[in-house]
Amino acid sequence: MQNAITTLRIQNFKSIKDVTMAPRRVNIIIGEPNVGKSNILEALSLLGGMFFDKGKFMEGQVRYEIIRNLFYDNDWSQEITVTGKGVGGTRMRKSGESIEVVFGDGLERRTEVEDPLQQRFREAKELHIQRLEQPQVYPWVDFKMRNHFYTSVRNDGHTGDVKWSNPQPLPHVKKYAFQKETPHGNSYDNSFLRPPFGDNLMDVIQSSPSAFRKEIAAFFTKFGLNLALRIEQRKLEVQKNLDGFVYDYPYYLTADTLQRLIFYLAAIESNTDSVLLFEEPEAHSYPVYVSHLAQRVVESRDNQFFVVTHSPYFITEVLEEMLPSDELASELAVFVAYYEDYQTKVRQLSDDEVRSIRRDSLDVFYNMARFAPRPSLAHR
Repeated sequence: MQNAITTLRIQNFKSIKDVTMAPRRVNIIIGEPNVGKSNILEALSLLGGMFFDKGKFMEGQVRYEIIRNLFYDNDWSQEITVTGKGVGGTRMRKSGESIEVVFGDGLERRTEVEDPLQQRFREAKELHIQRLEQPQVYPWVDFKMRNHFYTSVRNDGHTGDVKWSNPQPLPHVKKYAFQKETPHGNSYDNSFLRPPFGDNLMDVIQSSPSAFRKEIAAFFTKFGLNLALRIEQRKLEVQKNLDGFVYDYPYYLTADTLQRLIFYLAAIESNTDSVLLFEEPEAHSYPVYVSHLAQRVVESRDNQFFVVTHSPYFITEVLEEMLPSDELASELAVFVAYYEDYQTKVRQLSDDEVRSIRRDSLDVFYNMARFAPRPSLAHR
């Protein structure tokens, strides 16, 4: 994989004051409720998620009422920095009653980018942002920028003018969230499932290899049903054939478990060389389907995953699939998020600790105190 995060650092984002992680290919994030696991994924989504905005900044990917909610303790005098070594960095700083947002990836992937956007944001205006149309090295960042993005965001979340580099950067970090009753008939130039809600699911299924289409169809044929692609109407339906008559039903009336599984499988199938962010993909799902999804995550060797989960089925399946192989075991990282001193903190389990979970058949959720310090203060 060319686009993989090898070192992640998040500063001053929501409940995260300063966290550094050393991700691998499959990254599982666990922890008690309300410790900030979602904030880790939201911070990660800032490494390109703004490319999918249609209205408000990061709508559907990051939760906030006003934009200053994104800053640690709502203090927007302290800049937000998210650095993913291997994919780039994003910085957000206050500018009047708005914020400036800059994302950039390195001209050379191996450039050291531990603090890639260290230099002065205030110089951006002095450079007249129009210069972003020319790929070159800019003095307001401290590493080479070929692909980059700039915008301003009002406190209510609405964005101002967006400035892209030329060529326009390609998004590699993608946060997916299943949402019921999402329209599925939209079309885009890209072939991957559109973050965050997959409103081009129909196109993804239609253009996927035959093996994947058969896999999706099998979820319905076992019940004597068929999944129909209404090309002209741009919608999905489920059909049953009774006595030679075909009855159509809206796709969104099928079981949440099936819709959710198909959504995440489509995200995996349609992406390559990408960083995929899943939050509780197992929610409201049948355990067999949770295990099926976990298998696909393990098998997708050309994508990197960050998965927040509360499911022992998901974790067990991943461990059973990866730990018996030394090669696969080296691609797995398990992080425990906890809350201490009013901050989200993260501890990575050692390889021996991860193996002990499988060896001792531990339920990590009932044994969380074994792996993370007990929080000294409750989450505000």
